[in-house]
Amino acid sequence: MDQADFERLLQWLDPDRERAGALYEKIRWRLIAILAARGCAAAEELADETIDRVSRRVAGIQADYVGDPAIYFLGVMNNVHHEFLRRPAAPRLIESAPDVVATEQVHLCLDSCLSRLAPHARDLIERYYSEEKQAKINLRRMIARQLGVSASNLRLKALRIRSRLQDCINQCLELSNAREIRTG
Repeated sequence: MDQADFERLLQWLDPDRERAGALYEKIRWRLIAILAARGCAAAEELADETIDRVSRRVAGIQADYVGDPAIYFLGVMNNVHHEFLRRPAAPRLIESAPDVVATEQVHLCLDSCLSRLAPHARDLIERYYSEEKQAKINLRRMIARQLGVSASNLRLKALRIRSRLQDCINQCLELSNAREIRTG
């Protein structure tokens, strides 16, 4: 995605750049979580593809679109995921397990990966994502003040931790799937 598309996307999400950035991160994380819960081995890549597609479409839809932009992302994500599933030999972590089992496995992997983080990183990421709406904004400002960093630096710290968590979760799910195949 080019810079102009990205800027337009952020503006569409929220006129306040800080809130738009936080909303962008939340949407991306949700897309990844949903795709991972569906057993998709390429959850992060498909979430990024979804965001790229939405960012390219924003110029054409922003004037007429009514409603929560996150819903639009979910619709595009469903299309991207269906296209992915139609590709030959599309890798899937969990072939036939119901969504409940897949979601449970993602949660188990998340718990395991959280426990592997350094205590300060685990505390930061848990606090960073613990609130919603205005409470979330206030909490993140407070965390930034406590750490003596700007809001942007706090977002980067959280992004780096979240990225490590996502890598760990993906590896955990792959190992879980490999074990299931061997014992199944």
